[in-house]
Amino acid sequence: MKPSILISTTNSIEGMEIEKYYDLISTNVVLGTNIFSDIGASFSDLFGGTSDIYQNKLDNIYKIALDKLRIKAKSLYANGVIGVKIDFDEISGGGKSMFMISVSGTAVRLKSTKSDSTIGDTIELTVLPEDLQATVEKIKIIDKIKRKIILSDQEWEFLIENPISDTISELMEIYLNAFKDSPYPSTEEQKRLRRNIPLLLRQVQDENITNLLYEKISENTIVISTLIKETDSFSPDFTLAVLKSTNIHAGIATLSADKRPYFREDIEPMNSILDLLDNLPNSGKVGMVKGILGSKEKFVCENNHQNDVADTYCESCGRNIKGLIASEVEEIEEYKLKVGALKLLLA
Repeated sequence: MKPSILISTTNSIEGMEIEKYYDLISTNVVLGTNIFSDIGASFSDLFGGTSDIYQNKLDNIYKIALDKLRIKAKSLYANGVIGVKIDFDEISGGGKSMFMISVSGTAVRLKSTKSDSTIGDTIELTVLPEDLQATVEKIKIIDKIKRKIILSDQEWEFLIENPISDTISELMEIYLNAFKDSPYPSTEEQKRLRRNIPLLLRQVQDENITNLLYEKISENTIVISTLIKETDSFSPDFTLAVLKSTNIHAGIATLSADKRPYFREDIEPMNSILDLLDNLPNSGKVGMVKGILGSKEKFVCENNHQNDVADTYCESCGRNIKGLIASEVEEIEEYKLKVGALKLLLA
């Protein structure tokens, strides 16, 4: 077995050269404890011994944090993380305490300096009991998702801490089906989905998530565009493609979403989005309309509602001559400011 992601607290790794620097990545893990269950730890500390309770908890979140850091590095196509810094902290209050670990480092692409070697040496394959139990739990959850059985809060918590990329498509189908009639959660199942799906998608942080969300946007624009915003999954290229497909309203619904992170090459498609929106054809018209007292100039919206020629928005459907409602026009204006600011930052 060869480790796919090397992690080091130093800024270099012996026998490796850095081909490319990607980005600073970080992760935080919080593990709750009950102060009464830690009485043994308190006595141990009091008499100068070691605390197995605390040690086990710290070892557990240390492993989880490093695994999450590896997942983030992998999502950037890195194969190493250098300059890793680890901070532990304990937060107490209300009779309870929580352990928190923060891990950060720089994701990089490493290349071996040895011609006959690949990254990492072959290591003996071992399995820890907690890893075995976690895999068993994953298998159970995957089976439940395939059979469309509702997950419990505990199972969702486990899934968010241990994302399973292969289940995302099926979970999205379940999510869309749950909100096909209304985007607002009312049942306990809907509330649980609404609470956990955004958290899960943010944890995965895979470019395939962005692809999947944009593929589904025409199925339920409100639900999917909300997820794009909540998960920072904005893609200038995909939004431009949606707008060009004449799904103007779905494309505009994504404009207030963010991308993590922005690059200089994003500016060109973002400018193209502005050009397209600035040159939208009229879906309504201003013209003479015959009435009982003769002809009169009217603003006729795309739904054929007649309005006073001075009206910007239709009194019946709220659309302007371009077919946009007021909130969409506001989103476009905010987007223009965002593009302008991005140009200043990436100039």
